This record gives sequence, C-alpha cells and structure tokens, in this order.
Amino acid sequence: MSDAAGRGDGEADPKPARRLRPPRPAWLDVLAAGLAPGALLGTHLAGLIFFLNPGLPFSPGPVLRGVLVYGSLLGLVGLLLHLPFTWRSPRRARRGLPWGLTAALAAAALLDWTHAAFYAYYLPPGINERLIKTALWLSLGALIAFYTALLHTLHRRRYGVRSRSLLTLVTFLSVYAMVERREAFQPRLRPAPRPTAVEAGQRPRLLLVGIDTATLDALLPLASQGRLPFLAAVLRGGAYGRLESISPPRREALWTTLATGKLPYKHGVIGGRIYPASWIARGAELRLLPVGIAFRSWGTLGGEGYRVSTYPREVLTLWEILPRLGIPSGMVGWPASAPVPEETAFALSERFFTGAPEPRSARPEDAAARTRLYRPGPREMREPLGAGAPPVLLEAAVADLWRRSSFSVLHEQNPEVEAAFLVLPGLREVSRRFFGGFDAVQFAGDQSPEARQAAERIATYYALLDGWIAEVWNRESGPRLLAVVSPSGVEPQGRWERLQEGMTLRASLEGSLAAASDGILLLYGDGIRPGALLTEARLVDVAPTLLYGLGFPVAQDFDGKAITEAFEKSFLARHPLTFLPSYEGLEGAGR
Repeated sequence: MSDAAGRGDGEADPKPARRLRPPRPAWLDVLAAGLAPGALLGTHLAGLIFFLNPGLPFSPGPVLRGVLVYGSLLGLVGLLLHLPFTWRSPRRARRGLPWGLTAALAAAALLDWTHAAFYAYYLPPGINERLIKTALWLSLGALIAFYTALLHTLHRRRYGVRSRSLLTLVTFLSVYAMVERREAFQPRLRPAPRPTAVEAGQRPRLLLVGIDTATLDALLPLASQGRLPFLAAVLRGGAYGRLESISPPRREALWTTLATGKLPYKHGVIGGRIYPASWIARGAELRLLPVGIAFRSWGTLGGEGYRVSTYPREVLTLWEILPRLGIPSGMVGWPASAPVPEETAFALSERFFTGAPEPRSARPEDAAARTRLYRPGPREMREPLGAGAPPVLLEAAVADLWRRSSFSVLHEQNPEVEAAFLVLPGLREVSRRFFGGFDAVQFAGDQSPEARQAAERIATYYALLDGWIAEVWNRESGPRLLAVVSPSGVEPQGRWERLQEGMTLRASLEGSLAAASDGILLLYGDGIRPGALLTEARLVDVAPTLLYGLGFPVAQDFDGKAITEAFEKSFLARHPLTFLPSYEGLEGAGR
C-alpha cells in the first residue's frame, strides 16, 4: 500500500521540517561576556570625565572618541580578567554576562555618587545635580540587572528573549541617561556686573598673615605654655576659632577661596596641574581627574600633565577689590596669584620665591631685583632654630624669612599701603614631617625621645612665626585690624597611612595633609570683641568678614557671610550690616 493510500484522502501533508540555524561560534559568547561589562564601565567613565571637566566640548565627536578610548581600554582589561574562568566554557560565559553588566552598572553608579560628593565645591551646582541624577539612574539599572540575574541563577532558568531584551534595554538606557543628563547642562550666563560705588571714610589698616597648615591643636597648647607671647595676646584680646575648610584640600583652590569669598567652581582655580587630552579633542585639557582608581597612572594615557603658568581666576581678590575702593594694597607670597594685578602697590606671587616664577609675578618691575638682595642663607637661621636643626626646618625658615623680609621692605617703600597680605608657607613642610610627634606628646602623653624632639621642632617653628608676626604688626600704628588665617590644618598620620609606609618610626612622627582638616581664623584690633569664640567660621566667610571690618558692604554674590559675632556691640551699632550685589563691577586697571 502506498503512503498516499495509507493516509487517506482527507489527511494533509505533514509540514516541512524547520531548517535549523547553524550554531553560533562558542568564542563569540566568551568574547562578548568578557568585553561588554568593561566596555560599559569605560563608557560611563568617559561620561564622568565630561561631568568633571565642563570645559570639554560635549559634542558627538569628542564624546565618541572618549567612549572609544576608555570603553576599549576597560573592555580589554575585563576580557583578560574574564578569560581564565570562561575559556572553553561558553555556557559559563553566557551565565556570567548578566552579572558582569550588573557589576559594571553598580561600579559606574558608585563612581558618580562618590565624585558628586568629593568634588561638590569644585563643580557648578547644575552639573553636580545632573551627576547625582545620573547616579540615581545607574543605581536603578544596577538593581534591575541584579534582580534579573539573581532570579535566573537561583531558579537555574535559561535567559529567554524577554530577559535578554530587558538587560539590553537597561544597558542602553544607562548610557542614554548619562549622555542626556550631561547634555542638559548649560553654563549659566553671568549677568554683566553693574558699576558699584562705595562711600569713602576713615578705616583701619588691614594686615592679613597666612600661615600654611596652622592649627588650633598646636596654637592653643603652645600659647598656654607661654611659647607664643604675641599670639597668646591675640587669643585673649581678639576673636578666634577653627576655620572650616573644603574638600578636597587643593592648596591653590583653598587660598583663592579665602581671598575671594567664593567657591572654586566660581573663581575657577581648582588645582595646579593640567593634563592634556588631545585624544578627546584638539586642545582639550583635564583639570579634575577621577579619584580612587589610580586614574592618573593610566587614564591620562601617559600624559604627566604640566604645571599651570598663570591661573584662570574669574573673580576679584581682596587685593584687587580694595584698591578700587580707595584702599592701597600690597601682597607677598599668595598662592595662585599670578599674574599679579596692576592695581596693587606691590605684589610678589608665591612662585616668585621658588625659582620658577610665572609671567608677571612681580610688581613693580624692579621689585624682583630688589627683593632678591634680601634672600637669606641657612646661616642666618641656625641661631634662632638651634645648632641641631634639621635641613627641613632650616629650608622652611629661610623661605619664610625671605618672604617676610621682602614684605617688610616693600611695605616700608610704599607707606601709603593700607591693606597688606603676606603668606608664610614654611610650616606646611614642618607639619608634614613632625606633627604626628607633637600630637603624640601633647594629647597622648608619649614621652619617647623621638616624639619629644618632633614636638619641640613644631613648637620652635610656631615660636619663630609668632615673633615675625609681632614684628610686622608692631611697625604699624593707629586703627588696625589683624587677621591670622590658615585655609586648612594638619592631622597626625592615620593607621592606614602608617601601614602604607611600613609602620616606620618616621611615619608615626609625620602629619597628614590629605584631609580637609580645619584651619584657623584669628582676628585682633579695632572693633574686634575680646575673647570671642568663633564656632561656625568657614573659608568663604573670611573675605566678607574683613570687608565688613573695614566698613564696607558685603557683596551678595559671596558664598560666605560676615562673621558679626567677632565684633564688639559698639562696632556693630556704628556699622550696620549693608549689602551690594557684587564687587565685580568695580572698575580698575587691566580689568
């Protein structure tokens, strides 16, 4: 019997057999599982770089180049880490891919969260808010990917079309969220400053002395022990308190914030090094780098960066504001101050004293030649510091003595100056080398010879500074206002830092400058309330407080406020707090 007869007339022919697709090469699964998570993380790292550096051109070309560079780099790293576990096991690679994407999304979210907090004072509020929103979206994507991967792992389910589509959609939406949030940022156009007029009148002379890394943890005990007679008198007869710093404690940014009353994202000075990024766009530069991932050693693609020659400051400092208000000013040794302004009667930038001065680092032009004549040698400091003083102490003291001598000479040659600014940085290196020993002796009762010697070196240097400040202050007469400031302090080395350095004796005696520890603010002179304790002073409060102490209004575009609790009631009654929109509209030479 034939097949046709056996089926009968009413039976349909069977469907033709479905043609099977050729199996996908196993190496493709292994390759995709290794590359995709790293490439995704590299894409978000590129996006983070554009968030941290708003000056980079955010257009398709630069963005794609950044994504290609960091996506390829981290993708290859991920593949190399992945291969030992998935080689010859495509099934394991396929099962591991969702977990890899989850880890990449979680790591990208963590990077965005931490950098939004770490660089909060350095990023414009608009871009910082968008970075936080990007972190929120990435966190949500990581949770969805984690839930999907967990369910399939626990129930040993295969990833179907819907699961694979969901993971793919989450991956692409995470990239879209990053691009959309960054593209949504548009820098606010600053309104053109209006001309400002301030009434003239009788005002005290201002002397501001900056001491790098000075801290009340050293100042108060040494003053109580009689080691600092002048500063002890300032503490008794004036106002003092801790000065809340900003994080990260980039030195140039801190000193500029103190001098302008504005945060780094406003004044534009965010660090001393710039890293070329020509692979992103021609002439592109990185000013803020991701932290915590050793980015400087690999992410700059071999570029070591270069030290800036002039600082792109976008707002006025006190020594630029005051001359435009009729108060002749002079400045010596202030960090990130070049090019020095033409408004000042005299000015020497900090790097003028380092042997590698920036262009226009001295004013007047002959000041450079004159002040080099007063450069001291180590012999001049051996007697004040003692015969056994280590080289680090001598070098710091010589550098500070040169600044102080130059300041005194220029001030004497310009007697019309009524507001003078001097920064002495020598304590910074001394604190870094010996503050741990001082802290151990003063607060932990350590009586070991090494700790006591370190403590004595800190005390000796503070005493030296005390005498110098007294000499500069006592040369003035009449109504005066003294401010002694430090934008950040120093702390003893933590356990982790000492562990990194091998728990050596030297490490235990050192101080740490990595944290944004509190600095100091001492105010003394006419109108200052004796014994006033300043409990909430911030770095951005110094400039408006000094302007108020000189009888001027407080600008509304300052990020700080005048610390009125530092002043006597009679002064407050005679000088009610007044405001104006901004000092940026003041006219001056070269501006």
